Amino acid sequence: MDNPQYYAVMTKAGAELEAKALETGKGIILTHIAVGDANRQEVTPDVNAKSLVHEVYRKAIDGRAVDENDPAITLLKATIPIDAGGWWIYELGVVGHLEGETDEVLYAYANHAPYYKMLPQTGQSVSHELCIPIVQRTDARLSLELPQGDYVTRESFISPQRDIWKPSDDIMENTVIDLPEGMHYWVDQSRLEFFWCGLKLAKGTHYEEVGAHGVYSTSIKLLFTAYAGSELQLEIYS
Repeated sequence: MDNPQYYAVMTKAGAELEAKALETGKGIILTHIAVGDANRQEVTPDVNAKSLVHEVYRKAIDGRAVDENDPAITLLKATIPIDAGGWWIYELGVVGHLEGETDEVLYAYANHAPYYKMLPQTGQSVSHELCIPIVQRTDARLSLELPQGDYVTRESFISPQRDIWKPSDDIMENTVIDLPEGMHYWVDQSRLEFFWCGLKLAKGTHYEEVGAHGVYSTSIKLLFTAYAGSELQLEIYS
């Protein structure tokens, strides 16, 4: 499509950030995708934008990928979880800063087809995937900042931790279990996809994360009885 209705632009602030990165030899760290309702008005991406019209939510970037049809385009991704919502999405922004500095700028700005992100309701609960295409204007080093402070470079991608196991004994309701060796997450920051016998489990209903907000954890509390031999599957997106 030559003239897409919904698209992203690098802002002037983003271009200036790239120029400064090249001048200083530092990299650019992209941290979040900002979400806005633009006061319930459709917007046209503007290179002069320095902020969203009306930001309602912000999510750490989950990962990146290269566009299959154009390797010059980097796709930045984030998932709005089930328990976040109650607002409309009309606009998106990519937030970043220079390596070693803290001053954030709106690196890119995009419009979004009007979409209402609901909060969980009886019988209904949805997450929402965000994806913003980015075309760099220079060879500035571009990285992503993960919640635990690690970095994923433009030449790599994020893979989830994943494991499937079957308990040898019954796991009774409200029991804290250790995750399989090598698995860990950051409480309230990592995204967990947890399944029992192929059924997706809901945080707060079927399981709880163990530990204070932001801490490193290797265990989960089951809020139901999982019988011996039943299959548990966990995917962790840091």
